[in-house]
Amino acid sequence: MSGLTMMMDGLVHTADLEWKPLGPGTAYRLLRVSAETGVWSAILKMDKGAVFAPHKHLGPAEIFILSGSTQDRHGTTRAGDYEFEPLGAEHPATTALEESLVHFTAHGPIAFHDEKGRIAMLLDSEFFLKAQEKAPEYSIKKAA
Repeated sequence: MSGLTMMMDGLVHTADLEWKPLGPGTAYRLLRVSAETGVWSAILKMDKGAVFAPHKHLGPAEIFILSGSTQDRHGTTRAGDYEFEPLGAEHPATTALEESLVHFTAHGPIAFHDEKGRIAMLLDSEFFLKAQEKAPEYSIKKAA
C-alpha cells in the first residue's frame, strides 16, 4: 500500500512511474486513486489506432490532450484541447488518430459496453486499486 500512499501525497514524479497495460495499444500511469470518493486520475498513452470501446460515464470526467490527437463524439481533439464529459454521457468508441498522451480524471466509473450493449467492464477506482496488486483484465480494443 506504500506505493498507493505515495500517489496520494500530492506530488507525483510521472517519469518515475511505469506504464501499465490498459488494453491493446493503450497504457496508463496512475497519478491518484481514491477508494473513498471513487475519483481517479491517470495519464493514458494510446498508440495510433488504439480504441476505447463504446462507453458511458457513470460520473463526470475531465480530459486534457497532452499530445497527439483522438476522434470521439465531439470530433477531433488535438494537443491542448480540454473536454468535459458529464454524468451519463454515452458515446461510441474513441480512437487515437496518432500516438497520443491524455490526462484523464474520472469522478466515477466508466462502463464499457460489449457488442450487444451490455456492460462488459467497469473502469473505476476499484479497478485501479486491484491493478496495483495484479495485471488487470480489460475490454478496450485496438482498431483493425
